[in-house]
Amino acid sequence: MARAGHTYPQVEATVAALMDSRVVTCAPRVSTVGALARARAVGARFVALDAGRAVREAELARAAQWGLGSRRAREVAWRDLPSLPVGGAEIAARRLLLSGSSLVLVRRAGRVVGVVDAEALDLAPPPSSVLARLERSADRPSEARLWLLRVAGKIGEGMGAPAYAVGGFVRDLLRGGSAPPTLPDLDLVVEGDGVAFARRLAEEIGGTLLVHGSFGTASIEGGRAPAGVGHDGTALGRVDVASARRERYEAAGALPEVAPAGLVEDLRRRDFSMNAMAVALDPDRFGHLLDPLGGQRDVRARIVRALHPLAFVEDPTRVLRAARYAARLGFRVEAATRAAIRLAVERPGYVALSGRRLWRELELAAAEPRARQAFELLVRWRAASLWNLAGASSGRLASAERLCQWAKAEGVAVDPAELYLLALFLGRPVAVVGRCLDRLALTGEPRARLEAGAMAARLARRLEARRLRPSEVDEVLAPAPEPAVLSAWLRGGARARRRIQWYLARGRAVRPRLTGEDLLALGVERGPRVGSALAMLRRYRLDRAAGSLAEERELVKEWLTSGKEA
Repeated sequence: MARAGHTYPQVEATVAALMDSRVVTCAPRVSTVGALARARAVGARFVALDAGRAVREAELARAAQWGLGSRRAREVAWRDLPSLPVGGAEIAARRLLLSGSSLVLVRRAGRVVGVVDAEALDLAPPPSSVLARLERSADRPSEARLWLLRVAGKIGEGMGAPAYAVGGFVRDLLRGGSAPPTLPDLDLVVEGDGVAFARRLAEEIGGTLLVHGSFGTASIEGGRAPAGVGHDGTALGRVDVASARRERYEAAGALPEVAPAGLVEDLRRRDFSMNAMAVALDPDRFGHLLDPLGGQRDVRARIVRALHPLAFVEDPTRVLRAARYAARLGFRVEAATRAAIRLAVERPGYVALSGRRLWRELELAAAEPRARQAFELLVRWRAASLWNLAGASSGRLASAERLCQWAKAEGVAVDPAELYLLALFLGRPVAVVGRCLDRLALTGEPRARLEAGAMAARLARRLEARRLRPSEVDEVLAPAPEPAVLSAWLRGGARARRRIQWYLARGRAVRPRLTGEDLLALGVERGPRVGSALAMLRRYRLDRAAGSLAEERELVKEWLTSGKEA
């Protein structure tokens, strides 16, 4: 029985209460399969390696399953892990885990005797709110977005399925900056039936609902806030809704198998820490920030950090997303993430990864305002080998960027993905280009366009001639597919580039003032002669940059009386 007024010693819980002692130490050079065999032989759940590295037995098994059995275990392990003495405070371990560490090593006399695993603990991050940030902006799009978030929270509460805003919306909210003129896409996660939630939300905001039943996801496009919110019913952008889930990849690069899970597990399956935060939308917790993986810290530090060492092996398209985010946000890709990218890029082949998914990610990277920087990162990381373009050079990427900028300023439509790929193709053998297009699963017209563009060296040389009339430039370029013209610009010197820009912006649009009916009225015989006359008139306008209707009529009359072919 406790005695009144007596002082009792306070016992602080130590890290030993949290650690799992089923750990074995292996030499730094051990292979993945060797480390896995050693762990299984002694029933260990963790393998400790050199220099603050450790790996779960389950991760070694996945690495071996995905074709990395001969790689050193240290390459698939977590690196730069923090450590605590076995008598250290439990709260110190929890703080390290909440700051983003997946594992904490526990040491006695310098030797690893246990591991604290974030995935095995129910971690509760300290309270934090972004409500002030949500309410700070008074612009109309933000007002409409805030209305949408509150509606989503009330629907989730009514269904007993807590709803959260996740992904890029949360990341960009924490980054700050000015609000865009139109609302970007919004990702919502529901701890429950996401499709049923999306149907209910669509009833509130309108728009078109598209359901993807196999993944428990749905999208709403065309929704609007009601009159009086925003500006007479502000467009809400696209809203993507997903059920909280865990994912399992049976093969490297394959689409995952999914199963229902809680929010924290859903955040752990994501690509990068900056995208693994959530904002609670329930009315009683509205604006509460959940950040179990250290995303807020990484946003402040402007870092791209993958969530585990095998992130890019299980889904290699994340390599392209890492480059895209780093370029767009001006973030630095931290060392462990670069090592994980290198591991994925060096792994031979991804049979389960579809070319269509790769091409879609290339299109997204090319559409970025800082696309050149994204592609330069991919070249630096040798990631072009993922689409069978090993040894790609970044030498022409700056030229591709300049051509994109010029085309946008002039109102000339170009496909940026096509253009950046053409820049990577320059100087590569036809067989290499063919293997790349095979890997990207491009067929039909898209493939034919890129094949034509990859063989435009002769076109560029012809345009370097000292004296070419505008009609002669048109004669060179008009029969060529547009990708060949763009590739010729990338290959050519200043003279060739000026001529191509003239052709794309003005020359190809030049037409005679007279029509085919006008020519028939002037006495031109119906049939091929009409086409010849129109071609003659077009050459006349190209070379003289002008020509009235009267001049064209006189020219046709002279042509008819001369009896010459145009």
